[in-house]
Amino acid sequence: MPYDSDHLARLVQDDHTGEVVDLENQLAGRALLGSDRAFEELIRRTLTAWTRAYGGPSQPALPGDMLRRIIAVARAAAARLLDDLADRTPGILADGLGPALAMGVRQGAEFVRTASGRRRRTPAVPRAGRVLRDEARRIRDLVIERRDRALLLLHPDRVSRWSHMLAGLGAARAALPAIRAHIAWVINAAVHEGLDAVVRATAPLRVWVSEADACVRCLAYTGRVVRPDEPFPGGLSWDPRQRKARAAGVDGPPLHAHCRCRTVPWDDAWRASGTPFPEALRREAERSIGYGTGRPSESRAVRLRAARELLRTVDDLLPAVEARARTALRTGRFPAAA
Repeated sequence: MPYDSDHLARLVQDDHTGEVVDLENQLAGRALLGSDRAFEELIRRTLTAWTRAYGGPSQPALPGDMLRRIIAVARAAAARLLDDLADRTPGILADGLGPALAMGVRQGAEFVRTASGRRRRTPAVPRAGRVLRDEARRIRDLVIERRDRALLLLHPDRVSRWSHMLAGLGAARAALPAIRAHIAWVINAAVHEGLDAVVRATAPLRVWVSEADACVRCLAYTGRVVRPDEPFPGGLSWDPRQRKARAAGVDGPPLHAHCRCRTVPWDDAWRASGTPFPEALRREAERSIGYGTGRPSESRAVRLRAARELLRTVDDLLPAVEARARTALRTGRFPAAA
């Protein structure tokens, strides 16, 4: 039975990606517990102490025992919070590797059944390799690094204003999004290893699938097909300024923190009811570039450069995509979606 490319894209980009995000959030929730609230409370208590001592956050501190006590309490609390995270997070992330690998195998097998119309033997779930285990342990170093940076900023010789105190506490709190980002990267890498096991067992090729609203780097890869033992080209991006001409090949996703691309098994012999899946992915990536569908983390300038590159290099753009890209370059902004 022929596959439908739109259905395959929804399966990977919506259903399967949603399952990965759920696992990321579950692990991050276990790791962070109430850390966000604890840091909010620490900042609130420290501001209250500062205000009582000096009259408000706009007032400089007076050197003496009071300032040393305020700094000492804040340093001790920040260190305790981050030391707890450093002790807790590696084990939690390591516990997530097995479920992530199993998820990759299950999702890969489901994709093959949907694309080929046939059931295949599901390969065994691989064990977490040394690289994944090392990355799970490395989260401790990441937290300790941020702890030491925060304590340096909160040194008594460096704090004479509330802004100095807030900078130190903010540096400590910055460990939380860094933990989330590292968990996301490691879990997606593990899911991808599970997918690769299915590729090796069931298909002669693999195809890169990005999220529909991915960054200009990931969109440059989507729809590309390589053999299982062949790397993807390195340094690709729709933004010419982000390209790296001599970059080494890329084994696969994730390309960056919070990257939720994946490669899935592929066989050109699988019959499509319309546009073949890799080509449909490339068309969707072109549409995303032409329409300026981006993330808040990407500037308008990046997307405009990508749209210019799209018009320069692709000869058979869909008329609506070409019109949107040309309008954006003429006006300096992308029209609002209809």
